[in-house]
Amino acid sequence: MSGHVFISYSHASDSAYVVKLAKHLSAAGIEVWFDRQVITGDRWSRVIQQQIDTCAAFVVVMSSASDLSDWVDREIDQAELVGKPIFPLLLGGTRFFRLAHLQYENVTGGQMPTPEFTDRLRRGWNSVPAAPVTAPVDAATLTRQYKDADRMRERGDYAGATDLLRHVVTGCIRVLGTDHPDTLVSRHQLALNIGDGGNRAEAVRLFREVVADYSRVLGTDHPNTLTSRGNLALNIGDGGNRAEAVRLFREVVADRIRVQGGDHRDTLISRYLLALNVGEGGDRAEAVRLLREIVADHIRVLGVDQPDTLAARYLLAYNIGKGGDPAEAVRLFRDVVADRIRVLGADHRETLISRHQLALNIGEAGDPAEAVRLLRDVVADHIRILGADHPDTLVSRHTLGYNLGKVGKRDEAVRLLREVVADQIRVLGADHPDTKSSRATLNAYGG
Repeated sequence: MSGHVFISYSHASDSAYVVKLAKHLSAAGIEVWFDRQVITGDRWSRVIQQQIDTCAAFVVVMSSASDLSDWVDREIDQAELVGKPIFPLLLGGTRFFRLAHLQYENVTGGQMPTPEFTDRLRRGWNSVPAAPVTAPVDAATLTRQYKDADRMRERGDYAGATDLLRHVVTGCIRVLGTDHPDTLVSRHQLALNIGDGGNRAEAVRLFREVVADYSRVLGTDHPNTLTSRGNLALNIGDGGNRAEAVRLFREVVADRIRVQGGDHRDTLISRYLLALNVGEGGDRAEAVRLLREIVADHIRVLGVDQPDTLAARYLLAYNIGKGGDPAEAVRLFRDVVADRIRVLGADHRETLISRHQLALNIGEAGDPAEAVRLLRDVVADHIRILGADHPDTLVSRHTLGYNLGKVGKRDEAVRLLREVVADQIRVLGADHPDTKSSRATLNAYGG
């Protein structure tokens, strides 16, 4: 055969087998490529895609773990999309339903595939060939991929979600058409993930197109149009133009009040985002004034323990701290942390964020030693729950490094911040705002 064989598998359970499999196939004269370690980020996604696109054949090691793996599912999707012959090996569990049309070989117990399998692999032939590049992607596959991307987003893997959603958008356009509501939703989500991944300029460009098409297809007052207008404003603000974001959010708030009513949850969310951008634009006093009203309305409409209310209370405390009163922020954050633990649970992402802000404000209020003590626990829990590479974890690791420097532990601070910067470059990119912030702190500490 001409070209390499790509091996898709679960790192969680099947790495040892795949190493042996690769040696076995190499000894038979077959060149193999497999992802030897778990690496996330846009660059690595492109490497994997390139290896699949250029492979001569695609081997998937089926097991209970790989059946649940988002990465394995995505790799199979790509192999099918570009028409690669797929060769399943059953190492454990049951045969994948989606590969039921293909001949597979049973290698349970860790045995190596038979010479017959190796011969078929060398010839690049299986009982039913993969679909050609031009074959349509079915709606069920697109739905599954969309849900997979949503799970990736929840884990903070914005690059992975973005990579997958590009395929979803392309497939939706081909299967459903450019103006289909599901196509528009997928385009909206793609822009959202690109923005959250740090590329605000690209997100703004895409959201302008999505807003225009939503307005044309569904109307300017449709809830989806209003939501996309809000996300356009949000990315404009996060891209640095807070004044323009505030202007757009004031329009969105006015239209939501007119269309949906002042007490509608989406209206409350838009008012919240308006206040957020007012604060980030530098007017913390105005943000606090708006947020006191917003918190009161959230409590009246949704209740004191509703997650949106907790988010508004969090933002009020955040702006009070940023406005120069960290002691008052600490008092409010203690209440928010306690209520989020009670309502959402100790391991919920929003609880972790609140604990991080509580520790940060304790440090800003003049007790960096207590902040360091709390942040060590916060970082450990972030790593346990979200993983070391999650953007929230990286922020908490940065804050720990910052406070370590404040208590005189410069060597430990520099070591930690160097690790954070390296991981942020790998995960978020060198130009991401969080990466730049960590670099600035590292430089300030002489690193």
